[in-house]
Parts: sequence; structure tokens; C-alpha cells
Amino acid sequence: LIIFDINLISKEFANFQYEYLPLILVLISSGFFSLILRWNLLLKKSGINIPNTSSILIFMSGISLSIVPGKAGELIKSELLKIKFDVPRSKSVPIIIIEQIYSAIGLIITSLFGIYYFDLGIYIVIGFSILVGSIFLFLSSNTLFKKFSIIFLKIKFLNRFIENISESQSVIKNLLTGKFVASLIFLSTLFWIFISTAVYFIILAFQIDVFDIFTIWSMYTSSIMLGFVSFLPIGIGVVEGSFAGFMAYRGIDISIALTLIIIIRLIVEWLPISAGFICLKLIYGKKSLSN
Repeated sequence: LIIFDINLISKEFANFQYEYLPLILVLISSGFFSLILRWNLLLKKSGINIPNTSSILIFMSGISLSIVPGKAGELIKSELLKIKFDVPRSKSVPIIIIEQIYSAIGLIITSLFGIYYFDLGIYIVIGFSILVGSIFLFLSSNTLFKKFSIIFLKIKFLNRFIENISESQSVIKNLLTGKFVASLIFLSTLFWIFISTAVYFIILAFQIDVFDIFTIWSMYTSSIMLGFVSFLPIGIGVVEGSFAGFMAYRGIDISIALTLIIIIRLIVEWLPISAGFICLKLIYGKKSLSN
């Protein structure tokens, strides 16, 4: 908002067709409902049983801190599980790591739906798939996992989250195998489909109808992939720049494209983050983290 012309963004908002807003909010809510289902499934698979209300509040609290680089802020979920339900961090931290793996897989699958319509996406998908595959192999290797964990043990902030390395890897392997993996991949893909569809309708709400829905799926998820590997807070700057570039590549004026993606990010990213802060306040108020 500081870098770009706020007056231009305000002017574009004046062209927004608000009849699309209920559908957009339903799609975004449905997407995060898919992630909550995935979170609960991961908890149960790991033998962690907590009340549904607390589970939802803890999950959304993690969303509030997704603005921390590398998604490290989501470790607040592990801290809350430890404080409120005495869940060992060695059991909860692996769940948070695995969530990111399944999210990455869902990104790849959703992008493939529109790869025929967006030729640049194939190169991004291939590179991102190699990266995700490498991480998957790394997590499955006892030797590599232990060596990497030792490095993390030297970092004071992360040291508290790695209490039992062997137990953590056991949890990870348990969450990457079995019949329920298909359900996790489906829920992860469903999230990105809902969110990408919301982006499509946001663009339509600004009276831009030159893209079909599958093209937007591929363009948006490709920009998220680039933001994912940047390790910047929610890929800020990278996602906006790449998505605007993709739109410009398809004929949209770059100034309009940049304005659109900022508005998209405000609606798709910052609304859930704001809701997450409310949930963090609610669960924090029940028992102080200082304990």
C-alpha cells in the first residue's frame, strides 16, 4: 500500500461490484474449512484429541502469525497445544511441518488444472515439484533428518520445539503414509481450488473477464509457489509482482494488474489473518502464554 498509489487502489475499489462479495467470502471460508478438517485429521492420526472449539481456535491462531517468514509463526500452534493440553512439541511440530508439505502438493495439483491455458506455469510447476519431492525424501531419511535437526538445535528460538528428534520423525512418517493421505491431499487441493476461484471472482468483480477460471487457477497458484520458495512473510512482494507480471503477459495493463493483486491479497490473505488474531486473542485469554 505504501509502494503503490493508494488513490489508484481506492479508485479501483470504486469499480468493485459488491454483489460478488458474498460468493467470494463463502469461497474463502470454505477453503479454510477444508484446512481445519485437514488439521483435525492430522491431530487424530497423531493421537491428539482435543475439543473441536479449541482445535479451531488454535488452528486459526496459527494463521494470524503466518506473516512470520518461512511460516515459522505457525509454531504458535505447537506452543498452544503444549500449554493448554500438555501435548509434547515433538508430536505437534511435525504436524505443522507436514501441513506445509500437503499444502505444496495441493498447490501443484491445482496449478495443473490450468497448465494448458498458461504456458509459463509448466516451468514453475516442474521446479516446485522437484523442490517438494526433495523435501519429501529428506523427511523420510533418518540420517538427513537427524543431521538437519542438530543444526536447528543450535538455534535458541527453535531449540524448545525439538525435544525428541526420533519421535518427531516417527510422527512425520506416520503422517506421510497410509490410506488417509489421499484425504489430506484432497483437502489441500480443495483449499487452493476454493481460494483460486475466489480470486477469479474478485477479478470478475472488477469487470475484467478476459481470463477463464482455469487460467486464474494456474496463474495464482504459480505466483504462490514463487512466494512459497522466497521464504518472505506470505511471499509479500514476490506473489504480487509475479501475479501482476503474469496478468501483464496476458495483456492486462501492469498498473491495473498490480492494483488488482494488492486488492486480492487484502481480501484473500489479510481477512483470514485478521480473523486469526481474533482467535489468538480468544484462546490466549483462556490461559496466559507466560505460564
